[in-house]
This record gives sequence, structure tokens and C-alpha cells, in this order.
Amino acid sequence: MLPGIKNSILDGAMGVAGAGATGRFAAIGVAAQSGGGILTFTDPDQVEKAIGDGPLRDLLVSALSVSRTTVYAVALEGTIPGTLSELTAGSENTGEGTVGVSGSPRNEHDVAVEILSDGVLNTASFRVVVDGLPGKRITVPDGDGKYEIPGTGITLTFNPHEGMFKEGDTFSFTAAAPQAANGEVLEAVTAILEAKLAIEWIAVAGVSASPLWAALATKAEGAEGIYQYLFFVVQARYKAAGETLDQWTAALAGVERGTVASTRLQVCAGWIEEADTNGQLDIRGLIGVYCGKLASRGVHQGPDAVRYGGLSAATALKPEGINDGHIETLKNAGYVTARTFAGLNGIYITSGQMMSEAGSDFDLVERRRVMDKACRQVYAAQLPFVNDSITIGKDGSPEGIKMLIAQSEAPLNIMVTDGEISSGSVVVPEGQNILSTKKLRFKVRIVPLGKLSYIENEIAYSNPAIGGA
Repeated sequence: MLPGIKNSILDGAMGVAGAGATGRFAAIGVAAQSGGGILTFTDPDQVEKAIGDGPLRDLLVSALSVSRTTVYAVALEGTIPGTLSELTAGSENTGEGTVGVSGSPRNEHDVAVEILSDGVLNTASFRVVVDGLPGKRITVPDGDGKYEIPGTGITLTFNPHEGMFKEGDTFSFTAAAPQAANGEVLEAVTAILEAKLAIEWIAVAGVSASPLWAALATKAEGAEGIYQYLFFVVQARYKAAGETLDQWTAALAGVERGTVASTRLQVCAGWIEEADTNGQLDIRGLIGVYCGKLASRGVHQGPDAVRYGGLSAATALKPEGINDGHIETLKNAGYVTARTFAGLNGIYITSGQMMSEAGSDFDLVERRRVMDKACRQVYAAQLPFVNDSITIGKDGSPEGIKMLIAQSEAPLNIMVTDGEISSGSVVVPEGQNILSTKKLRFKVRIVPLGKLSYIENEIAYSNPAIGGA
């Protein structure tokens, strides 16, 4: 090489963090079109075209309608098929024709069949109302009288018998969604963890129970050991037919909650009537809009903060008749629920409860998210120093440690500037034997933001003539 000047450009000296995980999450659930590995969605309009109908579709559309974040999804086939209820004929039906229902439903639906004009096969007309959304007028098919409701996996069979269908006759039934076995879900979780995605949490679409919740809590703890800081969000069941609200609440808060305790697990027990983007009104678990609400907020902002507004897609709390007593019981048991406020329109998240032990620092999701972000950022800031050499002073302490401390504190200082924490500091304890242990211990301390959950006022009349407080 000829004499001259060479510049060696070093990277990472400014302490700028790489792409963050804030607001990004992964979702797992059953869909009509399963497989395809880990899919990526950023817009609700992408979802149904890619995976069809199913619980995963509902979660993704609900979340992405609230926040246009990035969601990584694994679509499962579901080894537990959906089911159909008995079909019920309207009490005021006058025709002798009947309708049968069969198939393997792809999602949860309330379905009504309305006869619009008199006749038999190939002459009578009807329409199907799915989750409150009326379909177009259709002529009853000739031949075998079968009609498949598009996109649902459900087939209707019209049987005129010796009579005919009469205008105004109705028939109704419900469909339950297919479900994935716990093993399917856990296998998908493993695939997501192995992909090392930049995410904050993993949501599991569809209803699940405490055995899966416990397994997911264990998965989260294992992920923490390999520097993946995340939590899980799942959905508890809806009130069963014939079950009172008191019985449902007591079951969820008692035997069905079990002994699961984890600072990396959230279980949504809330249910709402939700206006879907396609115009349908559907009763859905809170999990979809809750994930969207989390994704739209900073890590330090609770999903329950009233000033950010309510759940725009929610039109009613469910089950019908749920009151503050039921909601408080579920909240105290560690569930995420929804509520209303007297004098305020809208439906709001009650609080971002974690399924933690009493007294945990991580009883709320914003405390979990803030700590996880700090762990990710400090880890990334210190990683360039791994396996590096350091000079040891005569007293055995490392020299030039101020630069490493400053590098470690840099992401905490940014979190302070961004209003995510009150303060953060990094110190190096004295008396470390780095030459023997090849280890340098730090103490990272974070002061979180306070949370104003309760306001108390003392209100009274005051007479200026006599004074008093």
C-alpha cells in the first residue's frame, strides 16, 4: 500500500438503538386457510384474503382496525372441529317446509334464514342473516335443495316435503368455531420464538383455559432466559347457555382460574358486541381490540387511560346484564375486562391486569412493557462489549468503565426523555474480580411513572361569612 491516510469508521458510538419492538406482536389461531409459515400483516384488508375466516381473522382485523402496527401470524388448521347447534324454527312459522344445517363451521356465528316469498324448490326465495348482516335475496335451489353459505363452511338443505315455504318463516342456529389443541398452539409458539422476531407479546386467538395458560407462562419464562422479553395474551370463555352471570363470574374467578400466576401472562375475560369492518355485529372476546389498544399506546401508557378514548368498535358490553360487581370480581382475579363510566359515552378497558401474584411490581401491563423495553435496550447497548478486553487497575477494578456505564445508561436516558420512565441509572458494584470470573456485574435501577387510578374529592358547602374549611 502506498503511503497515505486511512480512516477506520467505527459504528455504534452514538448509542442509537436499532428497530424496536414497541407495538408489534405475534398472533396464533385457527383459520380457514392454514399453513404458510409466519405471515406478516399491517392492514386489516390484507387478512381475510390471506387466511380466510376464523378466530385468527377476527383477532387480526379487530387489532389492525385499532392500530396499523405490524403483526406476525401463524394460521393453524385446528384439530378440534367447529360445531353446529340444533336448528330452531320460528314460533310463528306457517309453512310446512323445513331447513336442515350441516358442515364444519370455520368461525363462530349466529345465523338466521328468512323466507322472503312463498313457494317450493326453485320458486321460493330466502336470505341468510349472519351475525346481524343480511345477505341478498336467493332462490331456493332446485334438485337436492342445498345451499352453502359462502365462506362459512356451513350448508343449508331446504326440504319442502308435501307443503311449501311461506313468506315470513324463519329458522335459526348458532355455529361454534374450530379450535386448536394445546400442542398445536405451543408448537407455533416455538416457531415464533425461534424466529427471534422483534415483538412485545404473542396473542392466542380463540377461547382457551388454564392448562394452556400455565404452559404459555412457562414458555415466557424460558424465553426470558434467551433474551426474548415478551408476554402472552389469551381469551377466557363466554358465559355458557343456562349459566347465570354470577355462576360464570364465580367459575372464572375460582376453579377455572386455577393456580396460574405469571407476570408474563394476560387473560381477557371481557366480551363485547363489536362492529366488524364488513358491517357485521358480532359478540367477540376482548382480545382483538385489546391488542389493538396496546399496540396504539406507548409502553408506559396504560390501555385503560380514559383520556385516550374508548373502544371505537365496541357497541355494547357482553354478556347482557354484566355489572360493576361482576367486572370487579374478574379484575381482582387478574383478568383483563371492559367497563363503562357513568356520564361518559363509550366502553373502556378496566385495567391492563397481569396474572401475577399479589404484590408483584408487574401487576399491570405498562409496568411489564416498560421493563421489557429497558431490558431489550440495555442488552443491545451492552452487546458490543461482550468478549472485549478491558484494562484492570492496581486495585482490581476495571479502567475506562465510565464509557461503558454511559453506553448502558444511554437507552434509559432516551426513555426518560420520551416520558416512559421517571429516571434510570447504572452502577458497577465495587470488589469484582474480573480477571478470575471474566464477568462484570452492573446494577440497573429504574424509577417508573406513577399511576393515577383513583381520585378522591372532599366536597362541601362553604359560608364565607363564618369561615371554615
